Amino acid sequence: MALVLLDDLPTLDDKLGWEGEIVRLSSRIQECPTPHVLGIHGDWGAGKTSFMRQLQHSLGGEAEPGVTARSSVSMAVEHSGELLTVWFDAWRYQNESSPVVSLLQEMRRQFSNMAKVREKFDKYSTVALQYTLDGLAGLGKIIGYESIPNTEKVRGLSDSWDKTHYNQPGQTDSLRKQLHETILALLPDGEKGRVVVFIDDLDRCNPKSAFKLLEGLKIYLNIPNCVFVLGMNENILIDAVKEEISVPSDATRGEIYLRASHYLEKICTDIYRLPLPRSSSDFFLKMLSLNEDGVEAAQTFTLAVGDTVCLPPNLRRLKALANQWQRFAGCVPYPEGVEQQKVWAVRVLIASYVHQFHRDLWERWHFDPDFWNECIAWCCGERSQNANGVDVSPNWAAALKLTSRIQVGDGSRPAWSVQFPNPGDINLFWIDELVREYRDHLLSVDFQPLLDGRQALARA
Repeated sequence: MALVLLDDLPTLDDKLGWEGEIVRLSSRIQECPTPHVLGIHGDWGAGKTSFMRQLQHSLGGEAEPGVTARSSVSMAVEHSGELLTVWFDAWRYQNESSPVVSLLQEMRRQFSNMAKVREKFDKYSTVALQYTLDGLAGLGKIIGYESIPNTEKVRGLSDSWDKTHYNQPGQTDSLRKQLHETILALLPDGEKGRVVVFIDDLDRCNPKSAFKLLEGLKIYLNIPNCVFVLGMNENILIDAVKEEISVPSDATRGEIYLRASHYLEKICTDIYRLPLPRSSSDFFLKMLSLNEDGVEAAQTFTLAVGDTVCLPPNLRRLKALANQWQRFAGCVPYPEGVEQQKVWAVRVLIASYVHQFHRDLWERWHFDPDFWNECIAWCCGERSQNANGVDVSPNWAAALKLTSRIQVGDGSRPAWSVQFPNPGDINLFWIDELVREYRDHLLSVDFQPLLDGRQALARA
């Protein structure tokens, strides 16, 4: 059986029990008043793109190239035939002067390929369809002249548009009106229909581009019959907005953060926070089981770890860790006894974890195998304070946090009661509890084959 390496492509295959939430949000999107903006919030690697693709598929959207598998929820959702979906990868257009223009162009492209739209215009002519589609592009050009102007400039632009095209007094909402009329003309059921635009990777754009796109949604696309679904890492996007909004010169960092947060809330009042996996170990076991000997490895991992929480609750990181496991599992022979197998699994996991997520620690360890003794001491709380209460934390661990179930101070309170870590933080050293549990079996010399990285001899 060939080695299966896990990729980071979005998938329609629901392995995390999202079906109930997909059904609920699908109904919400079809029934909510429009215009409406729904935010799908989650950390990088939490599965936002897969979740949004599954949601789009449940609404009748077609799977795009690069999206794997079939959806297990597609039959569970009744979707309206009056609804069309559009997908927009925001980061691909972050260098454009006006991202909202790129969005309109992408909407035009995808509308032109939709069978429902073409069927509607078959009653008229291909020329009529082309003319209507060109309406989106033309309005985009008008908007692009100012690259998302402020409200005052929008008013002047609208007045100019009205005088040129309608010879009547200016109206500040003229561009929105024209966009709305064009979209209604393209929707198969007109006023009864709606378009759902999925905007992904907004948090990967540079701050100015992300802000421009948010401004564009607020100024131009806040129109009936439109629902926008934004996939974002909320903290990253707030950091981007902080760099662009106007604030008093004497504002504190906390005040700036709150202003940016309130700005985002104004645009996106309806948010769904993607839940962390209920069990990181369960998902990791599914990934291990995809490979040859995977079932055996999964069983050994389960015996070794038990109920210990020792893996990051992040889908992307768990996939990457499973890939490293496959590499390191081949560097040491699989033992016979159950207890030896449990220790084998812990050693393989530790080497995989440090190699994948902590390059600086891995390089120190690779150069000096005895550095592992310092890691163990740190995980066990022996490198935080000396007998006199002086902080002696090592410099190499300054940016890291233990999951903190060790005792601190006089031992009367566990560390997590003093500073409970956020499970979504990327600086948590998740395997520390496992290190403490297996300390007596984790000698430096036992990791040498893993540090060398040579494949072990085949099993007898």
